[in-house]
Amino acid sequence: MIANVAYSAALGASLIWFTMGFRYFSYQPETAAKVMVAKSARDSPIFKTYAAGVRFLGGFNAAFALMSLVLLVLALSGSALFTAPGERAIVLFVLAAAHFSQFYFNVPVLLNGERQGEAYWPVLSGPMLTIFVVDAVEALINLGAGLLQLTI
Repeated sequence: MIANVAYSAALGASLIWFTMGFRYFSYQPETAAKVMVAKSARDSPIFKTYAAGVRFLGGFNAAFALMSLVLLVLALSGSALFTAPGERAIVLFVLAAAHFSQFYFNVPVLLNGERQGEAYWPVLSGPMLTIFVVDAVEALINLGAGLLQLTI
């Protein structure tokens, strides 16, 4: 019972977070790019290229949101698909890895002192702080829920 609730809760949390990422990166790419690029570099043509490229992040988030939605609907509808604890654990571990990567690759930027002139970005302020913290929490939620699947 607890493992089933944890599975659905982790999928629901991932669905919400990945949907928010999809919306932000796909529909506000210039805003997202401004977080990463210093004001002094935003007049460069590379900024527009970077902002357009940020939409790829929206696409990845959309795919993970869709997967979370489909699996959540299957779980809540009583479908026989993805009911084996091992299958559910694999799904949750992959989601944990997706979230953890968004946290982990900000750590070197943070340790290097965050923004330095036009390089890097602020990790501990603004939208990046939210991304940094929530992806760490989401990684732990999915990892924990995945481990619970293996106790059944």
